[in-house]
Amino acid sequence: MQQSDIIHFSPFIYKGSPLEWLVAIGYAIVIALIAKAILRFVGGRLREVARKTAWKWDDVLVACLDNTRIWALFIWTLHPLGNFIEGEVDLHRAVYIVFVVLTTLQVGIWGSYSLRSWQKDYLSVKVSHDASAASAINLLITATNVVFFAALLMICLSNLGVNIGAMLAGMGIGGIAIALAAQNILGDLFGSLSIVLDKPFVVGDYIVVGNDQGTVENIGIKTTRVRSLTGEELIFSNKDLLESRVKNFKRMWKRRVSLKFGVPFETSSQILSQIPQWIKGFIEEEKLLSFERSHFSEIGASSFNIETIFWVTDPDYNKYMDLQQILLFKIINRLRDEKVSIALPAQAFQLQDFDEDRAEQTQKVTQVPTERRRETGPAH
Repeated sequence: MQQSDIIHFSPFIYKGSPLEWLVAIGYAIVIALIAKAILRFVGGRLREVARKTAWKWDDVLVACLDNTRIWALFIWTLHPLGNFIEGEVDLHRAVYIVFVVLTTLQVGIWGSYSLRSWQKDYLSVKVSHDASAASAINLLITATNVVFFAALLMICLSNLGVNIGAMLAGMGIGGIAIALAAQNILGDLFGSLSIVLDKPFVVGDYIVVGNDQGTVENIGIKTTRVRSLTGEELIFSNKDLLESRVKNFKRMWKRRVSLKFGVPFETSSQILSQIPQWIKGFIEEEKLLSFERSHFSEIGASSFNIETIFWVTDPDYNKYMDLQQILLFKIINRLRDEKVSIALPAQAFQLQDFDEDRAEQTQKVTQVPTERRRETGPAH
């Protein structure tokens, strides 16, 4: 069966009269109403399935089916029917223009709802973990909407026969000029997006940047604000912050500690060999401390040096200081019980009697001229 036989049910088709268009419009209305009823039925079934799943995109599909406009179904039916009607080219051109415009609007409605759904889900998840990232995320979503609708507009104009090549070239040159003029601002904007998406740190993290350190209070579109330990607010450019080496202490799950001290040379070998074992026992008594090693590490300039390595399994700095304080008290008390003191930096000097040295030097000086006179003899 050929395509012309399918449309042969009307005696007005192919004759070019206005009544042909009325018949085509009537057929398009009926088909659009039937298609809309089918979409509602299918959407209702899919909605029941979507409620039982955690996948978000089935909800988006159901919403797109519900937001399919009847005028879009109508023009999608009328346009192919109009291709079988002989008539003026201008009328066919008008139907095609309406078809392209309404199709673009319908795709825009689908895309807008999909972007809003993604914004709602993505933003709610991000804000629940990092409230300050909302501004950067909104900026990202706004940029995505602008790109989507700009691309949709370009496709629409291209299908209408508009030459968009020159337009795109002009937009490209204008974009380059704007980018060069505002490269610092754009660098900070992209830096903000990088921080939000890559998350090298979030609000509440304690970071160190060069000689500055503090707690992150806000991550903005252009700057990041950090509260230092001394109370002042430090403001970093997002671009400069990403180009710097950032230490994030909030991501430190445990802390490695190196403890060194010395005991005097008078300490006996027996006591010296027992000190690492004492320290190991003290560390193992604390639940949040993990022992790694303890050794008599070296003979220093004024002491026998002991080196101990252990881990604090809690990243909290206050707990680390409390536990280290407890450990130091235990070490000091045990050393005092054993009559061993902590060695202080010292340097030994050997002194000789000054009078003896001076007399010896004087004797050497007086002997030299006498010997020289004996060698030369009396003068003539």
